[in-house]
Amino acid sequence: MASLPIATRATPRAVKTAVIIQRRALSDIKITRTGKPIIRTQGGRSSLGGHTATVFGATGQLGRYIVNRLARQGCTVVIPYREEMAKRHLKVTGDLGRIVFMEYDLRNTESIEASVRHSDVVYNLVGRNYPTKNFSLEDVHVEGAERIAEAVAKYDVDRFIHVSSYNADPDSTCEFFSTKGRAEHVVRSIFPETTIVRPAPMFGFEDNLLLKLASVLNLFTANNMQERYWPVHVIDVGEALELMLHDDNTASQTFELYGPKNYSTAEIAEMVDREIYKKRRHINVPKAILKPVAGLLNRVLWWPIMSADEVEREFHDQVIDESAKTLKDLGITPGDISNFTYHYLQGFRSSAYYDLPPASEKEKREERKYLHVLDDQTLSSSALDALKAFYAERDAHTEKFAKLQAAAEERLAAASSSSGEPLSMDVFTEDWNESQFWYADETARLLARQLLEGADGETCIAVVSAPSVFVALRNILNEGPHDAPRPKLFLLEHDNRFAVFPEFVFYDFAQPLKVPAHLKGAMDRIIVDPPFLSEDCQTKAALTVRNLSKSPPQSTKLILCTGERMQSLVTRVYRPFGLRTTDYEPVHARGLSNEFYCYANFAVDGVWGFRTDTDSSSS
Repeated sequence: MASLPIATRATPRAVKTAVIIQRRALSDIKITRTGKPIIRTQGGRSSLGGHTATVFGATGQLGRYIVNRLARQGCTVVIPYREEMAKRHLKVTGDLGRIVFMEYDLRNTESIEASVRHSDVVYNLVGRNYPTKNFSLEDVHVEGAERIAEAVAKYDVDRFIHVSSYNADPDSTCEFFSTKGRAEHVVRSIFPETTIVRPAPMFGFEDNLLLKLASVLNLFTANNMQERYWPVHVIDVGEALELMLHDDNTASQTFELYGPKNYSTAEIAEMVDREIYKKRRHINVPKAILKPVAGLLNRVLWWPIMSADEVEREFHDQVIDESAKTLKDLGITPGDISNFTYHYLQGFRSSAYYDLPPASEKEKREERKYLHVLDDQTLSSSALDALKAFYAERDAHTEKFAKLQAAAEERLAAASSSSGEPLSMDVFTEDWNESQFWYADETARLLARQLLEGADGETCIAVVSAPSVFVALRNILNEGPHDAPRPKLFLLEHDNRFAVFPEFVFYDFAQPLKVPAHLKGAMDRIIVDPPFLSEDCQTKAALTVRNLSKSPPQSTKLILCTGERMQSLVTRVYRPFGLRTTDYEPVHARGLSNEFYCYANFAVDGVWGFRTDTDSSSS
């Protein structure tokens, strides 16, 4: 019993603390399942939250995302660990003293209890993809989960969130899925308020999906990579786990966390190859052969190669439990894997496919030289009159264009004007700030006809920064029979005036790889006219073409129109396409002082051949 002086000194402090708690707003106090109040504070670094969370399996792929989310809102996060070196990256996820490491063993009940006794929420992320000489899948998924659930129940922890797996089923022929299913029944029988989370295959940094498919060591498959599932972003799963902490309605619930689209592994592998500009080999071996060989390798080698159960898993498509809740029930819109392949796979590319660094001051000055309009004070009176006439003509074209746009939107088409006549590029005034120079009608139609030669309804044609050719394409197609198959056209352009066309895709050459996912690797024919005669612009335009073209590059018909002085650079950056200098010279409607060349990877009888003199000098 405390002495009288000590009790006397402690009483004012206790009273003061009680008053502070009583003055808390009702919304700041959370009454938990056990009736213990938890005072909430504002989230963010350096705040002191009321939660103490234990995260088992935090050293795995998913662990860092939930640990970081908990720590930055002020939670004290207890991280049980087995290996000293595996936990280093988690030390910086929270402020000093908010990340607490405790060594434990999954078979040692006392170490598990010590990790959870002071917590009000426990996450179990423990799992293995393959058995080891020390732990079978049964040891990890079932017995390990059972010990953690018993410790949670013993200390009456408020929340227990158990991360299972998609397709978790005790009756599954796949040991991984069957042990995950049995673990769900075990933890629910011990702690009925357990929240079950079943994530689909997760993608992200250090994942076992995109990085595995991009690796040169991933050679063998038994099902031609035809298993299908809804891949989910690991960041979305981490956010979901954080929200479950603050929502008591998720207790005793089961959540299936999966992405918005269903893919086969082969489809994802195709996206990976397209993103890294390499073709990875995948050798299909019959299951009867690969499964026992994988099982033998898993027992003999100490590093993970492939296990027999991983081979079996290739024959199980993801099955969604319709009764389970999803990410949408938590207010999360899942991300599609096709939008993140560049982000996670750029490290597998050759340096030849990276963006160039920002333009140097010298290159910027060179571009400004072509764009700069002389100050009015330096112009003669006749030049000023010509400039005023130009502005008047531009305003008239702007008004005419506005009327055309309104008519096009009413008819949901922009192929012709309200009078039904073919659309002319005169409607779109050249903008010097955009470095716009339209081709003469004859040149635009000639180039368009080469792109349409032999095209059918399945042909995809991309027009990059060459809107006059796109207009010519539309006019030629409108002149033909209406029931004839039409190729799919796409106009990649920076000028938003062309958004009146349904085929318009906003394009900025400064971000060469930022194009819609469905256009990547889908184009059969491409024409490109980089807006600026600089190495930076030309190289980034080439990256766009590589991103759009089918594989191999030579299978895509390519036309490039640009200045003669870019010839040596064009030869280098378009080498995979076999681009050569033709003897055809494009003509611009208003003339152009720079000599322009047409480059292509195919010849056209009677239209253009290849220059032998320039080829030899540039090779």
